[in-house]
Amino acid sequence: MDLKERRQINTVKRHPWEMSRAQVIADLLKLNPEREYRILDIGCGDLFLEEYLLERYALLQFYCIDIAYSEEEVTVLNQKNKRIRVYNNFADVADEVRQMDIVLLLDVVEHIERERDFLEELISRPFFTKQTEILITVPAFQCLYTSHDHFLGHYRRYSLKEIRRLVQQADLKLLTSGYFYMSLLIPRMLKKGKENLVGKGRDTTGLVEWKGGAGWTSFLKKVLTFDYRTGKFFKAMGLSLPGLSTYVLCRKKSVS
Repeated sequence: MDLKERRQINTVKRHPWEMSRAQVIADLLKLNPEREYRILDIGCGDLFLEEYLLERYALLQFYCIDIAYSEEEVTVLNQKNKRIRVYNNFADVADEVRQMDIVLLLDVVEHIERERDFLEELISRPFFTKQTEILITVPAFQCLYTSHDHFLGHYRRYSLKEIRRLVQQADLKLLTSGYFYMSLLIPRMLKKGKENLVGKGRDTTGLVEWKGGAGWTSFLKKVLTFDYRTGKFFKAMGLSLPGLSTYVLCRKKSVS
């Protein structure tokens, strides 16, 4: 969960989208449970993903950056779990770690005005080697930009073609890419249509307002996970289905 959303509430009731997306990320990374990984998560939010993955892959070491954390929060969080190191600036983690195995940019790039410059600067860092993989997820389709995006500070949404072009321009080699969550397209289209007719709604998102019970939450999480697996099946058959999110998994093309 984005920290801007997390701070609106005192207690967290996880949205099924958030829970299912953690499963999607785990599947895309294809982690070996017997191998150690150093993972840099830029724009980590409230660390839900890290906690989820560590329950399943005990040898992961996370380095998590979010500029929204205060110094006090960084101090407190770094005392909780030695497998999750937290920072609120890039310089500290860059000085501490020599090489990263995986870099995560999960719903981050859309927040950056000059995203190509950001990616080029990131992959020029010494810890980003020719073996480092980077997973990027972004919201899909600019035509579906709504008040939700505005509230979260998004500059844009991306088609799969656009995010592929961005990473290739940044000297990254594309390993795999695709969409996920086709079932969420219609609700977003309806929201966009409503905003076009009656104007924008309140500045909030469904993540902080989720009030579903355990049974309903579990059911919707399974629906979303089935949605992802369906898209994955058709992708393996050579057919790319659209979805509300898109992803690219890349490596560096060359090493300076």
